[in-house]
Amino acid sequence: MIASIAMFNTYSGNYEDSPEAVELKGAFLCTAEDIVASYLGFDPKQQEYTDIVYSGTGSRRLYLRARNITSVGALTVGTVVLDPAVVKAYDDYISFIDHATKFPIGEDNIRLSYTAGWETGQMPSVIVVSILRIATLMLSETGGNIGLTGKSFADNSRTFVNYSNYRKYLQPLDSLRILGF
Repeated sequence: MIASIAMFNTYSGNYEDSPEAVELKGAFLCTAEDIVASYLGFDPKQQEYTDIVYSGTGSRRLYLRARNITSVGALTVGTVVLDPAVVKAYDDYISFIDHATKFPIGEDNIRLSYTAGWETGQMPSVIVVSILRIATLMLSETGGNIGLTGKSFADNSRTFVNYSNYRKYLQPLDSLRILGF
C-alpha cells in the first residue's frame, strides 16, 4: 500500500487497533488507492510495463501511459529491435537521444517495456495525502454517517457535510494525470 495503517491512524485521529478495525482501515486505504490510480490514469507504484504496443505519430516524443519513467528495457520499432540506450526517458515520454530521429508513423508499430512510477518511500506527497483524505472520508461514513464534521469559530459554529464525491480530493492530482490513452 502507498499509505500505511500508521499514517492513516495519525491522519484520521482514529487509533482503534482491533483486528476488524485494522482490516477495515486497510480496505479503505486500498479502495482510496484504486480511486486515485483510476483518476490518474495509471498506478503510481513503481512497476514494469511490458509488451506495450503503441502507434507512432512521426514525432520525436513517444508519450507513455505512466509517469516518472525511470528506464526503458526493450524497444522494437516496426520489425527492428533497437538498443534501449538510444532513447532517453523523461517524466511521461521517451525520445531518441540524437533528437533528429522520430518515431515512425504507423499503427501498433512500437513495442517496448519500461519501468515507471515511484517507490513507496519516494511517492509524491500529494498522492499520499489524497489517498489519506479519501480513506478518512470513507472511515467517517461508516455506520451510516454522512461525514459530518464541526468547527467552532469566535462568532458561531459551523457544520460541514462531506459526501462521497471525491472530486475535491482528487483535483490536486490534476498535474499528474495521464490523459488521452
